[in-house]
Amino acid sequence: MKDPRIPPSAKIEIEKYILAILFVWGYSWIPSIILGYYYYKFCIFPIKHIFLNSFLLLFSGWHYFLISVLTPLIAIFLYIFRLFFLVLLCKIAISIINSMSPKKELVAAKGIGKEEARAVNAYHLRGVILRVLVWSIAKSPFPWLINWALNFVGGCKISKGTTMEDHVYCKEFFETGSNVYIGQGTGVTSHVVEGKYGAITLKKIYIGSNSVISAHNAISPGTYLEPYTEFLPMSGVTKFHKISGFAKYFGLPIGRLSTKRYLKIMQIPEEKKDLVYQTKNQKKEYKKYLKN
Repeated sequence: MKDPRIPPSAKIEIEKYILAILFVWGYSWIPSIILGYYYYKFCIFPIKHIFLNSFLLLFSGWHYFLISVLTPLIAIFLYIFRLFFLVLLCKIAISIINSMSPKKELVAAKGIGKEEARAVNAYHLRGVILRVLVWSIAKSPFPWLINWALNFVGGCKISKGTTMEDHVYCKEFFETGSNVYIGQGTGVTSHVVEGKYGAITLKKIYIGSNSVISAHNAISPGTYLEPYTEFLPMSGVTKFHKISGFAKYFGLPIGRLSTKRYLKIMQIPEEKKDLVYQTKNQKKEYKKYLKN
């Protein structure tokens, strides 16, 4: 029997994780399977002898030819329909979890005590669901749906024009301005484990408009990037950093580059250097905009 004097603490809830995965991943296939079965039963099965006997027989009737053309398109439709249904199930599951334990930011949480344990457990349960969502879409033939999916589920606010290559996706407490680029292999995470399971910091990340996060970067919880920020590859920023915009950065830890050094490192051709210097003019315009 558990000692009542010991406060509850966050724990790995394997049973809940398995049930959540079975719900969102397993059930997402059911509508497409049912629709596919009935399409096969009423459209393909009655004329299966045509497909088995001779390819040329497909041209013996317009309906045979129509079904042969539509079948691949129907298969693609059913696959996309399954992805949309998966997103819907994820939203439902996360809404249920949030109704029991509303999501909130945590700073240096220990995962001990009723409220913290509940918040941390809920975060990890949402994380399992969102991992299924991200993996299913990012590895599909339609990875560009990931922005819409994360926005629809409600954990992120990814603005128009944002392009995200295959990277470690931030699934909650993440917001971007417009026209942001995140390169391949970059890790963007709004949470970090503080030494042991259940002890976490969970803080929103914001990436300003027209910013570029190159490949293999590390963006930590609480990072705030102002507009027109560029990270060169293999760079990283520690948690709770506010990065000034209209500038280039490189290194671990991150350091600001002068325009001259940036041109040298990136080996910008002479005819393209004017584009780099345009950033200074944009900074002046941005400051005027803020004043007004």
